[in-house]
Amino acid sequence: MLTFSRSYTVDITYRCAKRCGYCIYRRDQGGLIPLSRLEAQLDEAARVGAREVLIMSGEQVWLLPDLGLAGEADFVERVADVCRRALQRGLLPHTNVGLLSGESLKTLKPFNVSMGLMLESGTDLLRAHAYGGGKRVADRLRHLEAAGALRIPFTTGILVGIGETPADRQRALRLIAGVQARWGHIQEVIIQNFVPKPGTPMGDLPGASLEDMRETVQLARALLPESIVIQVPPNLLGGDDSHRGDPWLQLVRDGARDLGGVSANGDSVSPEKPWEPVAVMGEKARSIGFRLEERLPVHAGIDADLRPAADELRRALVGDVVTYVVCRNVNISNVCVGSCSFCGFMRRTHSAAGAWHHDDTTIFAKIEDAVTRGATEVCMQSGLQPALDLVYFEDLFRRIKARWPALHIHALSPEEMRYIAELAGRPASYCIERLRDAGLGTMPGTAAEILVDEVRRVICPEKLSTQDWVDVLRAAHRAGVRSTSTVMFGHLENWGHRIEHLRVIRDLQRDTGGFTEFVLLPFQVEHNALGRHYGITRSPSLDETLRYTALARLHLGADIPNIQSSWVKLGPAGVTESLRWGANDFGGTLMEESISRASGADHGQNLEAAEIESWIRRAGRIPRERSTTYGEVTRRPRDELLDGAALRPLRVAGG
Repeated sequence: MLTFSRSYTVDITYRCAKRCGYCIYRRDQGGLIPLSRLEAQLDEAARVGAREVLIMSGEQVWLLPDLGLAGEADFVERVADVCRRALQRGLLPHTNVGLLSGESLKTLKPFNVSMGLMLESGTDLLRAHAYGGGKRVADRLRHLEAAGALRIPFTTGILVGIGETPADRQRALRLIAGVQARWGHIQEVIIQNFVPKPGTPMGDLPGASLEDMRETVQLARALLPESIVIQVPPNLLGGDDSHRGDPWLQLVRDGARDLGGVSANGDSVSPEKPWEPVAVMGEKARSIGFRLEERLPVHAGIDADLRPAADELRRALVGDVVTYVVCRNVNISNVCVGSCSFCGFMRRTHSAAGAWHHDDTTIFAKIEDAVTRGATEVCMQSGLQPALDLVYFEDLFRRIKARWPALHIHALSPEEMRYIAELAGRPASYCIERLRDAGLGTMPGTAAEILVDEVRRVICPEKLSTQDWVDVLRAAHRAGVRSTSTVMFGHLENWGHRIEHLRVIRDLQRDTGGFTEFVLLPFQVEHNALGRHYGITRSPSLDETLRYTALARLHLGADIPNIQSSWVKLGPAGVTESLRWGANDFGGTLMEESISRASGADHGQNLEAAEIESWIRRAGRIPRERSTTYGEVTRRPRDELLDGAALRPLRVAGG
């Protein structure tokens, strides 16, 4: 796989306190870019679908008296302000504004998913840096070390062809490897070729040769740990119209695995070097056996602190309110013709030990109890069996809505809907519309597991494919039936699969806008064949779950602003901690839970609203009951039975 980041460049100022012999970015006139212009750029970045905002400026600009900055802290606060504005739009800042103190890095950390600074070289004896201000290796290493101490996901790199020797390049790479050995925070190293710029002191030099670039990429792959991805800039490497004539393809063969940010508004440093369209680069990558995939400006496997940026993005998008819904699970039957290896819930036949199938009297008694206790939603999922067909659910939903018109029916996973459609011999869209008209309000986006078919073929080979899952929910969203989205992780998948899962969900959301939330469901290892067969001895740790929560928040951004953690899987204390890692929804009261408990979850099956609100307040956040679709609760189904009486509040802590 070959990756890139869909980015947009925002420059704070083109002024710079240093003067490098290769640079046309630096300007002698002008000041700080007005905030109004920066805001317009951020709006455009969101509009064109960028995820990363590369925030740049010249180096140490606070040293220039005419800019009127009070010092480094004054400049850094302006950068932080721009980062905050980016986060409010769901954009992910990556700041590279030159040398900064450790205190400045600490200030910027919560507002950046990653940061960067080029080491450039392993020597101070360069013509390139002899024109004013200088760039000292020791200074830049201190910046890298300070970022490591703060566990900031980081990008650095070297320039090839600015007068350095092969020994200088090797020294620079060894210095980077040493920093990585101490801190583990460097996610990518850029091997960037020097491009001569007319009118600069170094405009007469030849630039880096392809041979030098190949040797340096190969050297970098040999010297740097596998945790560091080698990046090359395809727009700077030239080439011809034939795929084989593109130098960057050769560098990919030599070990490069990332093409960096592809900026929608061009390259500020080399504006004369535009990128090819992503589709064209993707086609060229395929010609040498690689798949070009979009990534975030933070890599999933990096050993760095993702919490502050995820938490700040959460705050920017949804504030400090934490929501929950008063609901009840009503599972009709655990008898299922499916074969999911991770399921401890299903029984093959009605006569099997532990099998059950509720009749209408039991179902309606459970719903009556839920309504009496203040529920606004009933969630219904069951096993797959011929008796539970379109006619059955159509009749059931109509009778439920006739008894409790305001009760929201949240029911039928995409797999159940696919099976119902198969029984009916009709498209899923037809069945969804019939059931919507009978009272179906929303669907749970379960049965997703991991939306990567190479994983699905192992853990649930008879279940609907990734494309089938997408197609069922696209049909639901287009019919006005919204849904949740989910992931079940911590079994056979890797981090690449987890990120691909997020991409599938994000892309569908951008198409339909029908997802209400994203729910993380750690795999429960007990009582199922998957864990036994593959020797999986534990469920994902809380640390691993929190990390994925942060990545989900960063990846889904403004596309899906609501991130839910499962108290059934994590326990209330685990969910409370996840609120610091990007989550903003506590889920539902449930009142009854069968599926997760059957696979080993041991955190109970009911959590009263008072308990949920108490846990939320312990996290220093503001609890708010919500409807299934995140609206305000103004009436409950039980209130309809009281001749139009006002909404009776739940008895909650502090209320």
